Amino acid sequence: MRKGVELRLFLTFILFSFYFVQWYGWNEESNFALTRAIVDENRFEIDTWYNQTGDRAFYDGHYYSDKDPGLSFLASPVYAGWKLMYGLFPTGFKERYGGGNEYIVQVFGDAPVVTIINRGFFVFMCMILLTVFTSGVLTALTSLLVFKLSGYFIKRRGYRILLALTYFFGTLAFPSSLHFMNHSASTFFSFLSFFLLFRSESIRTSLKYFSLSGLSLGLSILLDRLCLIFLPFYSMYALSINRKLFFVFLSSAFLSLLPYLIYNFMIFKDPFMLCSSYVDENIFKQAYHLGHDSLGIVKSSIIDVQPLVRRLHLIALSPNPNVILRILFYPYRGLFFYHPVLLLSLIGLYYMLDDHEGKAFMIISILFFFSFFISMRKVWWGGYCFGERYMLPVVPLLMLPLFYSLKKLGLKIFLAFLILSVFINIIGLQPAEEYAYDWERMDVKEEWIKAQDGYGIIFNPLLEHYLPLFLKHGPRSGIFENLINGYGSIDIRFPASSKGKNFPFSAFHVPFLCLVPPAVLLLMIWKGYKQPRSKSIYHGV
Repeated sequence: MRKGVELRLFLTFILFSFYFVQWYGWNEESNFALTRAIVDENRFEIDTWYNQTGDRAFYDGHYYSDKDPGLSFLASPVYAGWKLMYGLFPTGFKERYGGGNEYIVQVFGDAPVVTIINRGFFVFMCMILLTVFTSGVLTALTSLLVFKLSGYFIKRRGYRILLALTYFFGTLAFPSSLHFMNHSASTFFSFLSFFLLFRSESIRTSLKYFSLSGLSLGLSILLDRLCLIFLPFYSMYALSINRKLFFVFLSSAFLSLLPYLIYNFMIFKDPFMLCSSYVDENIFKQAYHLGHDSLGIVKSSIIDVQPLVRRLHLIALSPNPNVILRILFYPYRGLFFYHPVLLLSLIGLYYMLDDHEGKAFMIISILFFFSFFISMRKVWWGGYCFGERYMLPVVPLLMLPLFYSLKKLGLKIFLAFLILSVFINIIGLQPAEEYAYDWERMDVKEEWIKAQDGYGIIFNPLLEHYLPLFLKHGPRSGIFENLINGYGSIDIRFPASSKGKNFPFSAFHVPFLCLVPPAVLLLMIWKGYKQPRSKSIYHGV
């Protein structure tokens, strides 16, 4: 019965990740280009596809993805498998759905970026498969980890199911699962690292758990270097459980980081240099100001400080308390504003102190340091996206105090916050917005930089962008819209360039009709499930 529940949950999560999958643009294209370069050309240079994304680096005459390479490493087997399968398709099908040569050229800074109008069936399916089998699957697995972890706190299976559904549908997890970006994957591995350490508390001599936990943490950093923040906290956690196995944890983490160091070394002959330090300055002209920066480093004709500036460019800005408040609570992408159910986690942290004081302080510290370091980024809100995507790795940890809020505050209050959070995620199924960026200057708007240091509300995307589109068009599913209009090649870009900028409204579209198929499939998945009775709801924790 338990395995049946987990399978039902997994199928539910995969269904929604697949059905509402989207493709924003530059970020995904950058990851996609590196994936194709690895499989098709056996190299890390993305010279063949560089002009299809603005998120690119340029070094020593070659172009590279400016993203951490872990997601492309993870996606390469998926791409290779699909490429092998597509090779078996009939020649006539390939000729009919091979795509076209027409494209759109847009100039950003001094560099053109090309958008191919009809990319063909093979590439369109790549976009879907790579997203679902990385972000979708790993978000589903993270949700199952929440379900499993809740078993240590809650007996009643219905409440555990509710918490897993809360993570997937009521937080950043859902919008992140729809995109070929690194956050869902890094979140899974960082949370798996915590989960394995948590499990090892009752098995203090478990070499397997400590080594797998270290490997998982290292993989999360390979996917998103911001996950380095977890390293000192999880190291202290591991040390508190078993001092003898502490070095197993650290050595395993370092071992899984070797691919990252090798990747950097093969490009720069320096394992600690990053591609993001060499973003294409033909596009981002404001990327570096060597004559003057906030560290007070001045360009010298005697000493070449450029390598130092490039190494430190991610931390060249001072942490901003006002931005920290915006990251957490303000209408422009604020974590708790977009996902109010997580406000109950803050309350739950208070109740958690009685039973798990150390873990509660660890969660509080990680939440603060993530906000602290993200506030130092120039584009702290994450660019063209829905919600504060950089904060996703913290969200599974906030499920722990949420267990306590459910116990102390009751189901009715919990459901009220959850329904609002789910509704916000549903109205977010639209083309995203980027209000703060000046695309003419290829830099953040000057008035935005001034305003963010104050306390006023600058812009509310939920009310001013997403809600009007939702009321007009309903939630958007690229897969549904393509299929119902009879298109075999499914373009999940919004807008779908291959079908015209007004697609699907130039053809057939009924607002909210796209909700019918997943509702039917949900009934099929959960048909026949019976919730076992339990007199006691909570474990004594």
